[in-house]
Amino acid sequence: MQLRRIFWMTLVVLAVGLMAKAMWHDCRELLILLRVQILGADYSCFWAGAKTAITAPHLLYDFIHNTDVQGWPLGPHDIRPYIYPPSALFVFIPFAIFPYHVGFALWVAVTGALYMWAALRTGAPWWVMLSPCVLLVVDCGQMPFIMGGLVIGALTLKDRPNLAGVMLGIAACLKPQFVLLAPLAFLAEGRLRTLVVAGLTGVVVCSAAAMVWGPGIWFDWLAALPRFKELVTTNHGLLFTGATPYAWLTSSGYNGAWAYLLIPAAIGMVWFTFANATEMPDRLLALFGGILLISPYAMNYEYVLLAPAVASYLARIRDPRWPLYGLATAGFLTFIWYPPALYFALALPVLRYTRAPAPVSIRELSFFKS
Repeated sequence: MQLRRIFWMTLVVLAVGLMAKAMWHDCRELLILLRVQILGADYSCFWAGAKTAITAPHLLYDFIHNTDVQGWPLGPHDIRPYIYPPSALFVFIPFAIFPYHVGFALWVAVTGALYMWAALRTGAPWWVMLSPCVLLVVDCGQMPFIMGGLVIGALTLKDRPNLAGVMLGIAACLKPQFVLLAPLAFLAEGRLRTLVVAGLTGVVVCSAAAMVWGPGIWFDWLAALPRFKELVTTNHGLLFTGATPYAWLTSSGYNGAWAYLLIPAAIGMVWFTFANATEMPDRLLALFGGILLISPYAMNYEYVLLAPAVASYLARIRDPRWPLYGLATAGFLTFIWYPPALYFALALPVLRYTRAPAPVSIRELSFFKS
């Protein structure tokens, strides 16, 4: 018993040390990023697309034109297109009517508040907002805050199926690949009404986009997707910092399509998790983890979608398995710039069923009792 306790304490010290080291490394990387790219470098793509939709909608999916509209984020040699569906413009345009920096600040504040509301509803601690991957989204102004807020919020609103359906439908209109497995999750839970409302919401918003900008804009978007894929898959830097097995295989010189062999595993993981009475952190890891496993393109800022679940596990200081959760979290924090972070996050639900290193919890230590 004494040896197990010593082993447990050793794991605690190791986990805390590795997490501290990872946080220090991540903060340094964020500071380096601030020196080489401006705040909101990714928000600028939404901003330029919204501006183009107002002034020259026929050029919305002209990659060069939208790069020229931005002009300054990373220099003229970088192609920075607008590649989101026309339906997403209804969300981007209200922020684009303001000067760039004002719109960026409002975008981060509004979407960040939505994300935090949803994260707290899952039981995640408030300090999830201090996660390096959250700070990365604050820096670049990308989409995970609004996508996480909408999808996670819909998952938690079981008693309000209509509102949940509207939120899920809007999320699908913004970034459809990140709700790819959501219908399966809601179906496993028997939430058919939410799915029907989500479908109707999507039809209404997409039809509105066709009426405002013309049906042809949807064909322009579909035609732009292969061009965008070619742009991404030939950029080694983007693939190297990607968050998917597809990106990892491609950057390593292999055929990324091998990652699609994980589709049955992702589907099975989502169905099993949502069909059983599992906890909300496990649901988040299954849904977003499954989506990342089979997505061809997703960047490291998408780890924000996993952060509430990771933080929830780390907050379980009464659990004798806490050192194992701490080590998995340390791995997640260490690799948030690269694909392996996903696998450390997905290990957390598995660790919950392992034998505890010692029959004691963090809460039982004397410095917590004093």
